[in-house]
Amino acid sequence: MNSIVSEKRYISERLGVPYENLSQGYLRAESPLDGGTFSSLDFTLQTNKKVGAFVTERLLDLNDEFVITNFTIGLVDADTSSTDLEHLVAVVQTFSDPATFGVNFETLNAIYNGSLNFTIDRTEFIPDFPTSAFKRVPLTQINSANGGTAPVQNGFKNGLYGFNCSEPTRINGRQTIDLSVNLGTAIDFSALAAVNPAVVFEARGYLVVNAK
Repeated sequence: MNSIVSEKRYISERLGVPYENLSQGYLRAESPLDGGTFSSLDFTLQTNKKVGAFVTERLLDLNDEFVITNFTIGLVDADTSSTDLEHLVAVVQTFSDPATFGVNFETLNAIYNGSLNFTIDRTEFIPDFPTSAFKRVPLTQINSANGGTAPVQNGFKNGLYGFNCSEPTRINGRQTIDLSVNLGTAIDFSALAAVNPAVVFEARGYLVVNAK
């Protein structure tokens, strides 16, 4: 708890946000692969720029403000063809897990050999950050040979497993936000269509309550 208090105090002093207006929260945006070919994957963080958001996404409303402190890229087995329930039960993976993504899992390694680009109002917040920094292969893994019965999920050490720290950065729903993963070349994901993979961007931090 003390680390949260210290972090909020720092953000309040650094960004001029009243301490009591900072409420812990997160943002989440997804980019489905849908069996297509991509050289880059785009993420939409604002509700007014996204039609048909997934049930698991958490986007910025027009009058929202959010302070990013940690961020990550992960993988799920739920895309535009999946139901709300399939999205809700899909576990975000921190690597190209063969038990989750099947025999063609290695194609997803391309996601962790690209770069994350994050621009806010044409100012580069994160230019060419290596996505390999988000990859975590847990010691305890689903046993794909026995159908994933022992254990039933991959092990994660803590709630920020796979996340990287960020200089506290304030964004809002009215800014021009460009967020993408650049793969460097066109990658064909059609062999993975049956397992419905999508790439997830998640940011942790603080929602600025009563921002407007």
